[in-house]
Amino acid sequence: MQGQDFQRLKGTGIVTTCCCTALLGGMTSSYGQLIVTNPPGRAVLGLATFHTDEEAVVEERGDNILRYGPWSVFPRLRGGVTYDDNIYIQQNSKHEDVIWTISPGIALGAGDYREREGSSVLIDYAPRFNIFTLNSRNNAIDHDGRLLAEWRPGKWRLALEQLYQNYSGPVLDVGNRVNRSVYTTGVSFTYEISPKTSVELNGTQIITDYDVARSFNEWTIGAFGDYALTPKIKLGAGVNAGFLDVQNAVNQKYQQGLVRAVYSATEKVDFRGSAGVEIREFQSGQSDRLNGVFSIGGTYRPLQFTEVLLDAYRRDQNSIILTDQNYTTTGFALGVRQAFLVNYAASLTGGFDHLNYHPTDPTVTATRKDDYFFARAGVDWRAWDRLTAGVSYLYRKNNSSGAFSFDNHQVGLNLAYQF
Repeated sequence: MQGQDFQRLKGTGIVTTCCCTALLGGMTSSYGQLIVTNPPGRAVLGLATFHTDEEAVVEERGDNILRYGPWSVFPRLRGGVTYDDNIYIQQNSKHEDVIWTISPGIALGAGDYREREGSSVLIDYAPRFNIFTLNSRNNAIDHDGRLLAEWRPGKWRLALEQLYQNYSGPVLDVGNRVNRSVYTTGVSFTYEISPKTSVELNGTQIITDYDVARSFNEWTIGAFGDYALTPKIKLGAGVNAGFLDVQNAVNQKYQQGLVRAVYSATEKVDFRGSAGVEIREFQSGQSDRLNGVFSIGGTYRPLQFTEVLLDAYRRDQNSIILTDQNYTTTGFALGVRQAFLVNYAASLTGGFDHLNYHPTDPTVTATRKDDYFFARAGVDWRAWDRLTAGVSYLYRKNNSSGAFSFDNHQVGLNLAYQF
C-alpha cells in the first residue's frame, strides 16, 4: 500500500528486529492492501527509497542463517488476524469481517547479496493464505515472488529483476476487491566511465491480468547519465519512452525527460528523487497531454532511535475500470518511527493521494476526482530473539466525485518468526 516498505533503521537491535513486524503490519497482509495505483507495487531497478521485504530479511538475520552450497537461506513464518469493517471499500453496503492470514516465506542469497558491490543473486518467495471468517468466498492464496540477479565484472553492471505478484485485495480505481496477476521484468545495464561518471540503459515489461477489470501490458526503455558532483551528491539526467497496450481501450505512447539526484549528507540524512515532464500520445485523435512527473523519497534520523521518512510522487496511468480514461495521481506519505524501552518501537504513518481523471478519447468525458487519505499507528514488540509481535490501527477514507467514496477502519495483530 502506497507502494513502499519503510527502510530499516540502523544501529539498534530492537529496531532491526521489529522492522519485520512493521513491514507486515504496514501491509496488513494482502487482503487489506489498497492499491491506489496500478501494480507493480515496487519500482524495478529504479531509485527505490525504501528496502524491499526480502532485503530486510537478509539484513536482519546477520550470520545466523542456514547454508546450502553457495546459498544463504532465510526461512520465515508470519501470521496475523485483522478486524476490517469494510472489506469491499463500499460507501453504502459495508461488510465487516475478521481475516486470518498465514505466510510462510523463504529468501535465498548467493554472492555479494548484502552490500551488492559484486555479483549476486537474491530470490524471495512468500504465499499468503487469507481466510475470511464471515465471507468465505473471499478466501484466497496470494503470491509474492522476486528474483534479482546482478553481474559486476569490473566497471560493468548487468542486472535482471523478475517479479511475480498475485493479489486479491481492493483497488481504489475499481472501488472493490479485484483478483490480479502482475509479471514484471526489468533489465538494467550500467557502465562506469570514470569514478565520477556513469551511463545506464534499462528496459521494463509489465504484464497484468485482471479477473473483472481491464488488463494491460506496458513496455518502457530508458537511458541515463549520472555524475558524482561530490562523494555525497550524485546528479543525473535521461529519457524514458514507453508504450501502453490497454485491453479494449485506447493504446498510448509516452516520452519522459527526467533529472534525478541522490544525496547522502550523513548517516542522519539521505535523499533520492527524480522529476521531469511527460508527453503522452493517444491512438484515438485525443490531443497529446503534457504533464509533470516526479518521485521523491527521503530519510531523516535526528536521534539514534528515531527515523522520519517521506515519499512524494506524481504519475499518470490508465484506469482499469473506466473506459478510455487515465488518471494522474499526486500524493505523499510521511512516517515516524521511534524505538523505546529496548524491546519496543512505535510508528505513525499518514498520507494523501489526489486522483484526477482525464479522457484518452475525444468522445469521452472524464469527471471523476478522488481524494484519498490514510493514517496508521502501530506498536512492535520483540518478544524473543526470533519472534516479533505488533498491533496496529489503520484508518482510510476516499472522497470521490463518482460512486467510489468510502471509509474504512482496521485493527490488526501480527506475528513474525525468523528461523
